[in-house]
Amino acid sequence: MPTVTDTAIRTTIDARRTEARGEEGSATVEFVLLAALLLIPVIYFLMLTSQIQSAAYASVAAADQAAKAMAGAPDASSAAGRADEVVALTLGDYGLDPSVAQSALSCSTSPCLEPGSSVSVEVSIRVPVPLLPQGLGWDAAVATVTSNSQQPVPRFG
Repeated sequence: MPTVTDTAIRTTIDARRTEARGEEGSATVEFVLLAALLLIPVIYFLMLTSQIQSAAYASVAAADQAAKAMAGAPDASSAAGRADEVVALTLGDYGLDPSVAQSALSCSTSPCLEPGSSVSVEVSIRVPVPLLPQGLGWDAAVATVTSNSQQPVPRFG
């Protein structure tokens, strides 16, 4: 005949088995939920970082190429148009819309493109917030990346 202590021990063991069976598979659910909660911000941060890096590379390349195109222009009237065209083409190569960039052109001498003078181009690119629809009229930018380039005008062009 079982004693009270044996019955109490069996009841305790059976209760622990029931509790253990009730939690089976919960680690998988917790892992999936926590992974999703932690992975989504990390992926968003990586997207943001890659957009800023792409804009930085694009601004450097656009400023450099625009300054070279401007310095090699035959006359001052076509130099600004050439530089703006090169900036738009370079930004297109990096997958950026030319409307997010602003460029400023300057010359070191009063009549621009004098032999021996220098031209300077500054390109600023506004980096939009990733995955935010642009058509809603919100003007949200995470950062503005700016790059300068200076190019000498050849003396014997």
